[in-house]
Amino acid sequence: MLSISSLRCSLSENHDLLIDNLILEKGESLLVVGDNASGKSILVQILVGEHNDYTGDVKVTANFASLSFEIESQTLAEDRENDRSDYLAQGVDMGRTAQEVICAEFPDNSAVLSGIIKLLSIEALLEKPFKVLSTGETRKVLMAKALLSQPDLLILDEPYAGLDIESQLHLTKVIEQLIAQGTSIVLFDFYHQGLPKTLNKLVYLQEGSVAIAGEVASVTSSKQWQELTKAHYTLPHHLPDCINYDHVDPNKPLVSLKDISVSFLDNKVFSHLSWQFEQGQHWKIIGPNGCGKSTLLSMISGDSTKAYGQQISLFGVQRGSGESIWDIKRHYGVVSAQLHRDYRVSTNLLQTVLSGFFDSIGLYDAPSRHQVNIAREWLLLLGLENKEQQAFSQLSYGEQRLVLIARAVVKLPLVLILDEPCQGLDNKNREKVLALVDYIAERSNTHILFVSHDVRDVLKCITHHLTFTKGEEGYMATATTRA
Repeated sequence: MLSISSLRCSLSENHDLLIDNLILEKGESLLVVGDNASGKSILVQILVGEHNDYTGDVKVTANFASLSFEIESQTLAEDRENDRSDYLAQGVDMGRTAQEVICAEFPDNSAVLSGIIKLLSIEALLEKPFKVLSTGETRKVLMAKALLSQPDLLILDEPYAGLDIESQLHLTKVIEQLIAQGTSIVLFDFYHQGLPKTLNKLVYLQEGSVAIAGEVASVTSSKQWQELTKAHYTLPHHLPDCINYDHVDPNKPLVSLKDISVSFLDNKVFSHLSWQFEQGQHWKIIGPNGCGKSTLLSMISGDSTKAYGQQISLFGVQRGSGESIWDIKRHYGVVSAQLHRDYRVSTNLLQTVLSGFFDSIGLYDAPSRHQVNIAREWLLLLGLENKEQQAFSQLSYGEQRLVLIARAVVKLPLVLILDEPCQGLDNKNREKVLALVDYIAERSNTHILFVSHDVRDVLKCITHHLTFTKGEEGYMATATTRA
């Protein structure tokens, strides 16, 4: 299925990816773990044939399929390139349906498709436009596309990213079923208890080298494993003062929604949503994939046209009363999968962080010396100070996410929107980021809006929950105070 010998590939000026010998026989499964920048992303690209600048011998069975963040980005980019909205009378080209994306390469495999749809429980997604799916729904659809080729080897790069709790449990069962049926699996992820128990081999990469390898049970019970996975982080001694928000009336809510409903084509997402986000509060937004969490956040942050004509008040001002999009955005710092996909401009790390002061994708304004110093403080805090001149696009997915987190917090925004912020982060950086968010909430005037499906993502600062549940007309939202 897979064999690697004497592999050497440059990761950075100081580190190479080095694997002397790795063999995966038919029916075997492998879990590859490691911290951000350990070499996992490059190894995935080598295995799927997207990176050829290496020495050594890498052999992968011809009948393989893969799932990764890159495939997700490429698929969405195809819809953007083929968008014909300017030529349509209705003005909106919704692009391909989920089923069209799944069947793009194997359109005549209907018998296999029906079994995969049932296996993944995605019947409700098939007719939806792919571009409007949530992150978790997107992952399910691309998993179906990978399985439609009936691969002997399945390469999965963080397949749990964005999935709600129920979907994570379901995916684990699916992977275990595939392994039982003889499909070889190579799963790249960060170690957590929800991973399939039938994965039998484990490789831990550290700065490009194999730090420890063997049977999963023996590796994870070793003292070396405990030392490798121990988290170390420090929090800042102070938070820099940046933006002044004295113009916001302290007696008015940050966000006020009254009887809000949202649909995409004929699909009702949520309906009759009324919500008050008061100053001094920190909210976690909870609900399954596709319930409208990200849509809600994009509506209040100025990134969705669904806000037009709705009863939305932001920072004491009725939406649509003459404010510009930048009047809205200056109050926010945002981390989301959508932002991560959209950040495709040519910038280095420092420029990417600095763009947070200007709410732009890319840096088009000259920052002050004070702003540059603040940006460098955040890079130092997140352990990226030695890479400030490196191109953002050359970082691993997890490192990119860390940089986007720094971009979101650099101005200490009035509202920090964290939509699955830890997606792509290793366990150590996850702990660091969550501790940092709690620290910011306690020591600044920043208010938190937080979305996560990962049970490891716990913020102590959360005061309220907004929970979406299935109703007769799409999803309904209920606000509660955290116990």
